Amino acid sequence: MLTVYRASAGSGKTHTLTGFYLELAFQYPHKFKEILAVTFTNKAAAEMKDRIVAELFSVVKNGAKSAHFATVKLVQPSWTEAQIVRHATLILRELLHNYSECA
Repeated sequence: MLTVYRASAGSGKTHTLTGFYLELAFQYPHKFKEILAVTFTNKAAAEMKDRIVAELFSVVKNGAKSAHFATVKLVQPSWTEAQIVRHATLILRELLHNYSECA
């Protein structure tokens, strides 16, 4: 599957891509290394990685109050808040353990 987002600066691309990445990560938790997000600068790539880690941490720490909790709930509607937090913890741990491979 290939999805292309084109938008001007400041239009929320990073927020949108972070949400899309989280959707895929919660659908396929052990395949995050197979998700490819292409940006035009190293700075944008670093910002994306930072935002994904921050949002996963926010789900772990804040549960339903986190910015992308609703996104995850749409992907896994039958999961409770506790299940989503538990899976976010596992995904975050796996992502951080393999962070250098996610360049």
